[in-house]
Amino acid sequence: MKQPVFSFEAELLTDAPYEHIVGRLQQDSPIAFKSLRSVRGWAPLEAGEGRLVLRWTRTVPGAVESGELILAPDPKGAHLRLEGRMKGWSAFLLFGLLRWRTDRLLDRFVEEL
Repeated sequence: MKQPVFSFEAELLTDAPYEHIVGRLQQDSPIAFKSLRSVRGWAPLEAGEGRLVLRWTRTVPGAVESGELILAPDPKGAHLRLEGRMKGWSAFLLFGLLRWRTDRLLDRFVEEL
């Protein structure tokens, strides 16, 4: 039987300097940020093609959530993109009733910069 998949994405352009964000992430790791600490399955940082990618995978009750946070330089600061998905039957409960919102992670992350 197939499992339902829910996807989410968010983009944000911030005036925080790209180099500042990358420096903090490389020096302190993602868990140094209070907003990113809740997503505990962070893979090592991937740098390339003028961008930095943070990937995660975590298991929540009855589902698996995965995604990536992509940081790219912009003339005004940094362009942030969050893409994710949750696969599993409990996603109906988590997204619908409990309002599980990992996509708000991007707003909380920018507040910490």
